Amino acid sequence: MSRHAMSARARAEALTAHDPFRPHCGRVHDYLLGAGKDCYEVDQRLGALLVEKAPAFQLGARAARMFLLRAVHDLAAEFGIAQFVELGAGYPCAPNLHEIAGRVLPGARTVYVDSDAVVAAHGRALLAGSCTEFVHADLTDTDTIVREISATVDLTEPVAICLGFVAEFIADPRAVIDAVTAILPPGSYVVVSHITDDVDTEMVHLARDIYHHGEIEFWPRSAEEIAALVSGFDLIGPGLVPVHRWRPNVERPSAGRAGFGWNSVSSEFCLAAVGRR
Repeated sequence: MSRHAMSARARAEALTAHDPFRPHCGRVHDYLLGAGKDCYEVDQRLGALLVEKAPAFQLGARAARMFLLRAVHDLAAEFGIAQFVELGAGYPCAPNLHEIAGRVLPGARTVYVDSDAVVAAHGRALLAGSCTEFVHADLTDTDTIVREISATVDLTEPVAICLGFVAEFIADPRAVIDAVTAILPPGSYVVVSHITDDVDTEMVHLARDIYHHGEIEFWPRSAEEIAALVSGFDLIGPGLVPVHRWRPNVERPSAGRAGFGWNSVSSEFCLAAVGRR
């Protein structure tokens, strides 16, 4: 059997496996955002440990979410982007991306992608609609991701690919970004937030160790490494900055209610950027 075939089989087995006794980064993220009602006890324990031992880390997760909401809103409102793909979407978390985009551009289309079977089941049940799609796929299986995106969005029109608080859990996120954005037309965007260990190094490494104890791979990266993820894209102002410094003062009259607020949490150890292809 070829290496490619073995890899495909391993991915398929991982997608169909259901282990309620092993934490999953998407479900832990749900806990960190303050929801957590749908994640398992094992996810709650790991999330609670993060909050206890590294409380600022939870604030980083929330700040990253707020950045993502701002970025989606502004791409729709200022640049007319009406198609979004969220890689590593996690559990539905109001307001969801399609709700933010739809307030600006009714009919805006959003595709959510996650590798966890339970997350995908919740997503399909709660986010089903004419303007949304939930894809169950491993983010490193770029062939499947590209095929699903090609089947669900209009590739003659710009698309925004969103990786909010997810690239840290991928060994080679640049490979994923390159593969997915290669099929997109000019004028498309990539939206990225990422934890750096250049700032609050001890706390970030403690969070890394807690994730590793739960058998979740987690790769905080330097600012230089994060910048490399979006090299080749034209970054819109203010460039690569801490998440709470990305366009915090832009007026967003069409935003409506945005969960726990647009700008109320600061995080210097989580960087963010939006780049144009």
